[in-house]
Amino acid sequence: MDLEISTPLRKWLVYSVLSTAMYSSTVFAQQQEPVAVEKKRSSQMLEEVFVTARKRVESLQETPVAVTAMGAEALREAGIASITDLQGSVPSLQFGESGSKTPAIFIRGVGQREATSVLDPGVGVYLNGIYIARQDGQLLDTVDTESIQVLRGPQGTLFGKNNTGGAILVNTIAPDTQEVSGSALVNVGNFGRKDLKLSGNVPLADGRAAMRVALNSRRLDGYFDNVNGSGDFADEDRLALSARFLWLATDDLTVDVFGYWSKQSELSTGVTCIFQNPDANVAQLRYPGQPLFQDACEESERLSRSNKLSVNQDHSEITMENRMAALTLDWSISETMSLKNITAFSWQDGINRNDDQDGTSIPILDSGTSSLNRALRADGKAVPEETRLQFSEELQLSGTAFDGDLTYTTGLFASVEEIKNNAFSQVVGPKGLAGVRPSTACASLSIPICGLIDDALVFPLANMFSNRSDLENTSFALFAQGTYSLTDYLQLTLGARYTFEERERVMTLFEVDSLAYGQRIGALYIDAAGLYSPILVAQFDQLGNDVPDLPLIVRDDAVSDQADWSNFTPSATLSVIAPDSWLSTMKLDSFMSYFTYSEGFKAGGFEPKGPELVSFDPEEVVNYELGVKLDALDSRLRVNAAVYTMSYEDIQVRVAEQGDRIADLFLYLSNAGKATINGAELETTLVLGDWFIQGGYSWTDAEYQEFDGIVVTPGQGESLVDRSDEPFALVPEHTWSLALSYQWLTPIGMFTPRLSAYYRSELFTGIDYLSDEYESSFIKEETIWNFRLGWYPSEEFHVTAYVNNLTDETYFKSGFAVSALLGAATLTQGAPRAAGLEFAWEF
Repeated sequence: MDLEISTPLRKWLVYSVLSTAMYSSTVFAQQQEPVAVEKKRSSQMLEEVFVTARKRVESLQETPVAVTAMGAEALREAGIASITDLQGSVPSLQFGESGSKTPAIFIRGVGQREATSVLDPGVGVYLNGIYIARQDGQLLDTVDTESIQVLRGPQGTLFGKNNTGGAILVNTIAPDTQEVSGSALVNVGNFGRKDLKLSGNVPLADGRAAMRVALNSRRLDGYFDNVNGSGDFADEDRLALSARFLWLATDDLTVDVFGYWSKQSELSTGVTCIFQNPDANVAQLRYPGQPLFQDACEESERLSRSNKLSVNQDHSEITMENRMAALTLDWSISETMSLKNITAFSWQDGINRNDDQDGTSIPILDSGTSSLNRALRADGKAVPEETRLQFSEELQLSGTAFDGDLTYTTGLFASVEEIKNNAFSQVVGPKGLAGVRPSTACASLSIPICGLIDDALVFPLANMFSNRSDLENTSFALFAQGTYSLTDYLQLTLGARYTFEERERVMTLFEVDSLAYGQRIGALYIDAAGLYSPILVAQFDQLGNDVPDLPLIVRDDAVSDQADWSNFTPSATLSVIAPDSWLSTMKLDSFMSYFTYSEGFKAGGFEPKGPELVSFDPEEVVNYELGVKLDALDSRLRVNAAVYTMSYEDIQVRVAEQGDRIADLFLYLSNAGKATINGAELETTLVLGDWFIQGGYSWTDAEYQEFDGIVVTPGQGESLVDRSDEPFALVPEHTWSLALSYQWLTPIGMFTPRLSAYYRSELFTGIDYLSDEYESSFIKEETIWNFRLGWYPSEEFHVTAYVNNLTDETYFKSGFAVSALLGAATLTQGAPRAAGLEFAWEF
């Protein structure tokens, strides 16, 4: 593609379009009217792809970064409707999910498993260059998306905000100042699928400005029938709007205003319970008027075989309203230098995230926002709303020097984020009421009768681990990266980033008024571990008909902490781009090889562990990578491959720990020591006449060198256990993908059948130290096939029929196993076979 630009205006237009990677590496020339395409098969070839992996427009095959780029056409052809759908097309990319539908993103085994609103992700997501700070805001549907680029490996220089695993760059379509255009896409299918996408573009001010507006509505009734409620889980109810205004203020200055709004109101994913350990703490408890946990868990597993659930629907809620506004100024200072400034605000409210985490009909583990708010309302306490506000500023100076031999980007990044009234609660049992068998209570109360009266008496236990936090996160960074052409074919890239991060957290605690609650259940509070005097089992079960509300004591601003960290992350890449003489000898169309050294850093923070805040340290990654990119067979074959080894230290992992009381189950973030991750990736695309074949493969070998866990035994203290033999959670060793499509020209248009498959090997879901001892903590390997058939009767209109999960596999895709404390694995089911039709019209 010719990039000779004669005027600053044309230069900007090319930049704004190409920087969104308009073409995917999986797309070849088929933009003309299908019935008019009469090229010979031998003339079809792969398109040149442009990416912005180094914050400037470059050819994919000349960019020394492991990156997958997919344009709007490729996203549509692959059926990618949200960011989580990328997993089946991008090597080393894995999405984990518990019950909250928040994407836990991993690249090359590095990410953040726990998708809470207060923890930083390990993989950064950027929308039009704007950093998305919280993982529950990263569930981006493809609203007017022009391209998505996935950068693999630590991005510690140009995209250095906590990007230890990599970065995902999402770009929307820039307004067109010359032509009126629009599009509409309707998707209807079984399970109540009803999606609508609309977009429109209007030039303004005699071609000096333009406005583009898009809407995306997603509706799905849900895949999994809940036999313990009236709703189907894995539903979708989302609405998103985006607006983008572009003004060519002068020949050298452009103004880009972007606005985004989305709303989500759904049930949580819903999980299936797989029973493991009858000796686990929670498994030994009684629940008033409820069956035994083991029986309910085994019933949940049986239901999963027919894509059903048995969970508490009123404990499963996800809502959030998200807004974003950004101003981008792009000034072409000269022919060799440009300055860009991105100012962005984002704010969220209407936030409720609650999960029934035990996966049974018994209200055992009720966790999240709503469980606390229900208890506060019942006790007549105020329920303030959670709000979040983030401001960010990024300044980039880019240009060339020394007759074009040096290309550079430098700048600064700053952000301030405030989270107010972030609520969390974990309640064990209906409204926090559980019962301890006398045989279990003996260990802590020294009662000699022990198990002789297990069927007659029960010790009531009131519990609720709840808090509300105000957080403030401040970030500042200076960065620079330059590429110098040592020779016509040899380039050296050096980069560095200095990062400063500050975290502050103030936490309000909510505790049960134990004496007042004893009066409500007719028992005497007798033990600091939360036990009450024994009552008859029949009396205890009777309480299940109308469980008393918990009286609460509010300790405002009871705990606080603050810390800051600074870090320097360098990078260096030596790349070779073969000149024409080499290509002729190698019989290739293009060839590049590179070797990269890079570092990544993610800040530490504070997490509640019962009534205290515990700190966790920053994690760091050092990456060594060797990559090769080539085109061959007259640009019909593309092969991109990379091998890497990473040293991973102070890994932030989610762990489970026992508290002082038998019902205490603390899930919090800790540091796991050291690990080494070795891996390899391959992406290949082949065009054979009208056939198009794309494949991808990743191998990820992640091993801990150090991982010490803490085991707490009530009344006996703490001990250490070696967990270094555990697999990395939610990181498969092998994945592969394959897509085969064909262009069939007919008198009534072009037909494009597409068959695709995605395979991932076994997944480990464990959280605590016993999980790897149970087979059910491992999700078996799985291969999912999808089929799509597109019909293009004209350039403006096309219809696509699709079937996802073609063979109707029943499988689990993610989850967590808490074997020592809960005594079960709670897993999320993959979607069953789903079919539908898409109708698309463009003008």
